[in-house]
Amino acid sequence: MSGGRHGTVVQAGHIEHLVVHQAPPPADEVTVAPPFGRRGTPLRGRAELLARLCSASGTHVLYGLGGVGKTSLALEVADVLARRGAPVWWVAAQDAGRLAGGLRAVARRVGVREDELASGQSADLLWERLAALPGPWLLVLDNADELALLDGPGSLAAGTGWVRAARTGGLVLVTTRDGDPAAWGTGPVLHPLAALPAPDGARVLGDRAGETAGPATDAEALAERLGGLPLALDSAGRYLASVAERPAFLRAPTEPATYAAYLAALGAGDVTVDGDGTLARIWSMALGLLHDRGHTHAEDLLRLLAGFADAPVPLRVFAPERVAIPPGELWSCLRALDRLGLAALRSEGEPVVTVHPLVRDAYRGERERLSAELARELGDPEDRHPLWPLLVPHLLDDLGPEVPERTWRAAVTAISVLDVLGLVREAAEAGRTVRDGAVGALPEHHPTALFARLGHARGLLAAGLAEEVLPLLDGLAEECTRAFGPDDKLTLVVRNERANALHLAGDDERAAVENAEVLALRLGLFGHEHPMTLATRNNLAVNLAVLGRHREALTELDALHATEIRLHGPEDLRVLVTRENRACVLRDFGDPEAARPELEAVLAVRLRLLPADHPETLTARSNLATVLDPASAVPELTAVLEARNRVLGPGHPVTVATRATLERTARTLRG
Repeated sequence: MSGGRHGTVVQAGHIEHLVVHQAPPPADEVTVAPPFGRRGTPLRGRAELLARLCSASGTHVLYGLGGVGKTSLALEVADVLARRGAPVWWVAAQDAGRLAGGLRAVARRVGVREDELASGQSADLLWERLAALPGPWLLVLDNADELALLDGPGSLAAGTGWVRAARTGGLVLVTTRDGDPAAWGTGPVLHPLAALPAPDGARVLGDRAGETAGPATDAEALAERLGGLPLALDSAGRYLASVAERPAFLRAPTEPATYAAYLAALGAGDVTVDGDGTLARIWSMALGLLHDRGHTHAEDLLRLLAGFADAPVPLRVFAPERVAIPPGELWSCLRALDRLGLAALRSEGEPVVTVHPLVRDAYRGERERLSAELARELGDPEDRHPLWPLLVPHLLDDLGPEVPERTWRAAVTAISVLDVLGLVREAAEAGRTVRDGAVGALPEHHPTALFARLGHARGLLAAGLAEEVLPLLDGLAEECTRAFGPDDKLTLVVRNERANALHLAGDDERAAVENAEVLALRLGLFGHEHPMTLATRNNLAVNLAVLGRHREALTELDALHATEIRLHGPEDLRVLVTRENRACVLRDFGDPEAARPELEAVLAVRLRLLPADHPETLTARSNLATVLDPASAVPELTAVLEARNRVLGPGHPVTVATRATLERTARTLRG
């Protein structure tokens, strides 16, 4: 059902069947030849490690942030050993098919027969033959980011998987983003690959940009600004080279042609080192990997870090009373971000963390873009643009003059805008800021102070923290009841949010009771057709549907939909919420054919009124996917999951539900 807000209501959650990606099928043909054609300009800043690896044996793991040069270093090792006459095999390890196919191809090269491969003991036979090989040899497993694939028939950590500790004169070299020692076990030697220091980064820029881009000091300044990431340095250097190769009269005045000009343009936002989205995809993959390893708060933490100045952030600012992440999880997340190079953790002395500068830029740029987009969308709040009902709850129009207009409008806008645009952790932090400011400046029971506390709770609820927010709402409801009475408008707002939290926590029995009581009071205050009365009727119907009382829910939603169309027209966003919920009940009541055209119509209108990655649009897409055949549903759910990972974050409950639904649907498709 629709997950958007209806007034102050987070519409009682979708009855969605949701999620996960399939590994590509095994490839029919593979190559294990090293991709030497990808070698280009000299490898900078890795001479010491290169020399160590070229004389090493055993299994070694190069790990670090995408774009830090792991594959480039592995290629240099392969080139050196190949020139010495050693056999070199290169296996692409990014999916199960290429990994297994490549390793079986290597097994054939070292003497394993076809009938032996068919015995189901490919991994054991491969490692037995490798152990028996004389002289040096090299096996590279490139882009082995999903460590579960390396388990193969056994366990990576136990030394019985596809990758094992090589006890010969040969070298196994693995490149990966994941350097978790517990996952690799005690056999392999782990080498973290860090960003390049400024002098080496300047040499990379010079290799790409040529001699006309400026002095070495300017190149070092730009390299430091780019965080020493080889991929970013390569992109910037190639950009400068492309500008320099043109005659001056064919260059636009705003196109930087020197390191200093490029650095200035970066600061002004006039150029980007990620024009094709490569870095964004790399970071998205890294965050997905962290989520899969249980670090569900990693992106929340990165977004929070990006809001600080470009300097080390003391860990004491993340004290439990300030950040809604348990201390153990926070520390685990910080260490994981450090291992991947997304942030640097220093625990000696005053513990600090420094986010990678390009990661900070990525998140700051996102917020600036969303702010500009929002300003264009909203215009004058009184114009009631279609997006506005999702940003400022209707109920606040009726709170009365005791709440200063500017105060509550600013508070709600700050929190709701972040919430609706998917920046849920910022919503929680904005709510905390508003709450702390109001509570410190106003009497405890001043309506604005209470509302600011409600805003904080709403931010946490948007972040999917229903269990955490319930005690806050319980206390706030008691205070509002004591201060203003049980039928006060603000009291009912709080109780309405408490019903939402109960629903999202899976307690629809209590949520239905709460919504029924709120509905009775709102009928007395506002009448049958007030937007807040209609919103509560909608939420109560959702509770009934989740409890299996489909016929009652459908009767209520039919009547509610007819009333809202008469009052607001068929394309009002509130009307779409009711229509979508009604379609979901039809689907779950056993009539998916009747539900499908309704869900298609809801999606068509939302795509016209809202951005394609707006949470409400994504909800409509995922609900429609649940009435499609599995072959059509899997690609649609895959696209929704990718968008929800980006908009809500991989650990948000809605994203988690989508992932689970995609997995179930994919299994159905596979039979």
